[in-house]
Amino acid sequence: MKLVSVIVPAYNCILSIERCINSLLAQTYENIEIIIVDDESTDGTGDKCFALAKKDSRIKFHSVKHCGVSKVRNEGLTYASGDYIMFADADDYVKDSFVMQMVSAIETAPDCDMAVCSYERVVYGGLYPIRSLTGAGIITKEEYLINTLKDPGHHYFGVLWNKIFKRDIICDLGLSFKKDITLGEDFVFSLNYLEKACKINIIEDRLYFYCYQKNDTLSRIIHKSLQDCECEMNNRDKIFDNYIEAMKKAGLYDRMKKRIYHYWVVFLVRQRYSLRTEYKWSREDKRLWRKEMYRNSNIKTALCIYSRKEVQMEYAVFAGVQAAKNVMKKVIKKIRT
Repeated sequence: MKLVSVIVPAYNCILSIERCINSLLAQTYENIEIIIVDDESTDGTGDKCFALAKKDSRIKFHSVKHCGVSKVRNEGLTYASGDYIMFADADDYVKDSFVMQMVSAIETAPDCDMAVCSYERVVYGGLYPIRSLTGAGIITKEEYLINTLKDPGHHYFGVLWNKIFKRDIICDLGLSFKKDITLGEDFVFSLNYLEKACKINIIEDRLYFYCYQKNDTLSRIIHKSLQDCECEMNNRDKIFDNYIEAMKKAGLYDRMKKRIYHYWVVFLVRQRYSLRTEYKWSREDKRLWRKEMYRNSNIKTALCIYSRKEVQMEYAVFAGVQAAKNVMKKVIKKIRT
């Protein structure tokens, strides 16, 4: 059995870290090492992880000076010695067959270099599976990239924890997490990994439990500032540069250009919706943000590709979906609390 390294970044997760680690220790695949890297937590998480490591030799515990999740994951990669690399978030937990099934999936064919599983969202204690974004089976990296066009910002494509990687490819490419990208660095990592990947095995099994609902989610949206939005847009520009590069290397950019720039139509629509319904800003800040968005070169390109009618239709659909989601969230929260 090849060694699998599971990297777990930890920061102020005292209430969930033990559940996460225990679910990894319970794996039916025995040849694993669990690499916990604590990002200078202040709530006792580090002490809890140290205690867990003393009880089981499969746990390797390291702590770093507070530096953010990208640097923490890079630190974890330096300690990883497994043939395969996997990731888990400290808030979440996994099925006992998680590692076994992912290893089996990536070893199905000799030219398979990555495997992806489905997952369950845990919302107020209830389980809600994600919608299917791609069919099961072994596909080429080109097919995988085309599938991302359905929703490049979706967790299914963007996160690391539903994927297994080969350490040799990571080392050959010198891959690391980009420190200048503060959100979406997971997606960029997996995009860059595809440069040397041949085939990807998609399995439908829901092996991971993503604890979706955070208590402060609504608060963060309401109190989002103009500067927060500007930083987010700059961050998206950097992610999109990597997305375009991956598409060009795969020979897909020219024929998929309109679908690729749909990413920015979605962003624009969501910001318009938030300006009308969520952001508690002054009229002047709202005016400045609209002006800033329409000056963005990627949004300008998207609006040259998409007609005004197409954008309006996107907005109408999004607003309708959000209204339905908000009703459902209130119902779920009332039932669960």
